[in-house]
Amino acid sequence: MNLFEHGLLKYFSKEQLKKIQSIHVGIGGAGGLGSNIAIMLVRSGFKYLEILDKDMIEPSNLNRQQYFLNEIGKNKITTLKKRLLAINPQAYIKTHSVLWTPQNGLRFFKNCPIIAEAFDGKENKHSFVEFYQDKAKIIVSGNGMAGLNNKKPLRVKTMGNIYIVGDYTTDASLGNPPLAPRVTMCAAMMAQIILDYALSTR
Repeated sequence: MNLFEHGLLKYFSKEQLKKIQSIHVGIGGAGGLGSNIAIMLVRSGFKYLEILDKDMIEPSNLNRQQYFLNEIGKNKITTLKKRLLAINPQAYIKTHSVLWTPQNGLRFFKNCPIIAEAFDGKENKHSFVEFYQDKAKIIVSGNGMAGLNNKKPLRVKTMGNIYIVGDYTTDASLGNPPLAPRVTMCAAMMAQIILDYALSTR
């Protein structure tokens, strides 16, 4: 147990931390939702993450994603892994720099009872959730968290083993900018669901 993990024992019992650290979590996407979820999970004690994303860091990402100016042009997934290991060097971060499709989906998240959907675009989100619905214990998805002066509250909707976080209506592709406060809020709610589920397992 390193100093970071020892520090977590101020907030968790040994039994709780053991539960958290035994859970494997898959994350599809390393952007606004995915990068924030991953960092919150590692800070919460999770050690086994499998993350998938194909994108490079762009200037427009920096307003809400866990990347910095000097990292523009770098691979998101490699950069995020370094950031997570800087928090806990004993974490096990498996990464895939690849475009996810239903055709290659069986290659990923085989040992992950919890999967977070953190993609852009309705079609990608729907396909990803539908593909893994019967392959994971729970799936947590973000849907609707963009827009200026957006007063719509973020809520959690459950559909079987699927948890959907968002306002369910705001689409960033329709001129609603994705901004740090609501994107991070959605990611935090998704991470909380994952943490709660991990602590409730027997």
